[in-house]
Amino acid sequence: MTPARKTELSKMVLAGELEQVPVDPDVCRTMVEQARRHAKTAAAGRDLEDYEGAFQLAYDACRKVALALVLSFGVRPAGESGHHGDTFAAAAAIIRNHANHAALRQSIDDASDLRFARSGAEYRAETITANAVDDSLTILGELLAGLVPVMEERLPA
Repeated sequence: MTPARKTELSKMVLAGELEQVPVDPDVCRTMVEQARRHAKTAAAGRDLEDYEGAFQLAYDACRKVALALVLSFGVRPAGESGHHGDTFAAAAAIIRNHANHAALRQSIDDASDLRFARSGAEYRAETITANAVDDSLTILGELLAGLVPVMEERLPA
């Protein structure tokens, strides 16, 4: 782990946002596979015009990809429920020194921003549009393409 990654993640651990955990490659890879299945189901839901359901699955898949990366570095959001924002913040800290940092950071930030639309739909019955579902699926594709290879570099074969 680079010094910048270690410092940023260490700060999050000290702040109580993250806790250290053993790395379990099976858990990391299972979360990615779940995210891939969620993507397929979300695309089908979009075609059926179940935009809220499709968006929820796409968002959850984004979160799982980010969490798989974070877990591969031996940390996770602290507490029983963990905070989705902390998951995305930790993923952003991890890719800080990656060669494709700017694009990956934008994808992580975009995924994190999906939380607000998700909360609106979940808790205030706000409407999700087909465009919002399309955007969430695009972001998910970017995370799968960008974060999974970084995760796999950390894990044994």
